[in-house]
Amino acid sequence: MKETSVLCHNKEGLKIEFGTSGYRGKIADDFTFDVVKLVSQAICDFLTEKYSGNGLLPSKKIIVGYDTRFLSEEFARLSACVFCANGFSVIFAESFTPTPVISIKILKEKALGAINITASHNPYNYNGIKFSPDWGGPALPEDTEVITRKSNELLKSPEYKFIGFDDAKNQGLLEEEDFISHYVNLIKTKIDLKLISENNKNIFAFITSLHGTSKGIIGGILAETGLDFKEIDENRDAFFAPGMAPDPSAKNLKGMGELIRDYNKNNEKNETGKLALGLAADGDADRYGILDEDGEFVEPNIIFPLLYNYYIEGKGIKGDVARSVATTALVDRVAKYYGFKVIETPVGFKYLGKLISENKVVMAGEESSGLTVTGHTPDKDGIYTCLLVLEMLSYYKKPLKLLVKNLLEKFGLIYSKRINVPVDKEEFKAEIDEKMENFPAIFEGKKVTYKNTTDGYKIFFDDDSWLLARLSGTEDLMRIYGESDTAENLNTLISSFQKYLLN
Repeated sequence: MKETSVLCHNKEGLKIEFGTSGYRGKIADDFTFDVVKLVSQAICDFLTEKYSGNGLLPSKKIIVGYDTRFLSEEFARLSACVFCANGFSVIFAESFTPTPVISIKILKEKALGAINITASHNPYNYNGIKFSPDWGGPALPEDTEVITRKSNELLKSPEYKFIGFDDAKNQGLLEEEDFISHYVNLIKTKIDLKLISENNKNIFAFITSLHGTSKGIIGGILAETGLDFKEIDENRDAFFAPGMAPDPSAKNLKGMGELIRDYNKNNEKNETGKLALGLAADGDADRYGILDEDGEFVEPNIIFPLLYNYYIEGKGIKGDVARSVATTALVDRVAKYYGFKVIETPVGFKYLGKLISENKVVMAGEESSGLTVTGHTPDKDGIYTCLLVLEMLSYYKKPLKLLVKNLLEKFGLIYSKRINVPVDKEEFKAEIDEKMENFPAIFEGKKVTYKNTTDGYKIFFDDDSWLLARLSGTEDLMRIYGESDTAENLNTLISSFQKYLLN
């Protein structure tokens, strides 16, 4: 069938915001078949214009993948059809595919970019369309701003090119491929599976994909090491069992925590010597969640500096590190100890991924469970992080809880916290600007040493405590972050900061 231009109905009042993680909306409300086609057309137009000055597109290849959500494959097919009708060559995922796998596929194929139908860790009734450029990480603001503008222009005058999926295949415009095998083979060259195998008698792993795209991947790799494991929540469930957001948070991993405690209690009685822990990835497998031997959630603000320390001390991979403005200063202490520097970025993995892509740091991470390393994908990878934790445990031959204790004894205790405060963003913006300009030199008995406006308002104190206030980009919320040496000091700082900003 010849490609055709198609008009569609524009939903009144709908506005598309295309950020780091693409455009997300409620399925059948904000996120519809027509919206996916229009956003896909906007990305086609953006790419064509971006490279028109060069005469030729550097590549015609576009990778298209999708997660386990309701209608994700159908949305992905429609997007692929728009790209094929616009003259692009599409490589389409055979099955549900993790975000880091799609990133690796971009690099392998030297593709122009990728479309990923996913809403990551958001609730079951959301879906999204994400664009990643040719360097493999999340799109940067200079690109997403153009895509946003073009998408909303098309909403006003809806039109897109389209060709049927089977017609695209028959004309050689689209190929379906397995993306995961190459990714798994690559992981095997980067994770020390021999080390894990040598320590397989000491560890039992509970694994969950939270009904998402990482199903079977971690377990399949571990099966070659002889390490015993049990995978839970492995079936596809578009409602995420039921109605849960596929987020690897402490709340959502409580059930796995109980399994860990029961396993370790029984093994203690039987004196088998194995200790269980938990490994989790979110719906599209770019975020991780780790549970220790007591079934307790280990905060990303601990896992990140722990892995950075292991990278330098255990693997001998030394260099600078990058973190977002909202991420723990414990990373800074590790870097300083070994003589390296920290690059602080705005919130958003796009900035961290770019530094990895340019080989400026050996590890990059954020407090919201995103992490990747040099020589790997410039997008965050929950699968790789889980396996790296196992490798670290195998190297030190110590329980995770003890490694955390040793880390804090070596670099100092630190407590982290974040709260969300409802505000009217438009009204509050001017107020917060004025209040932060006049922020007192002494606050709760602590001397202000430095202010940072990289992303929001960050205040540093003379005892290494800090506070950060950021307005949410998508919700009427102010997010307040903080760190201090004791839980009491931290609670006092955050409470007083909230009162200062709102009174």
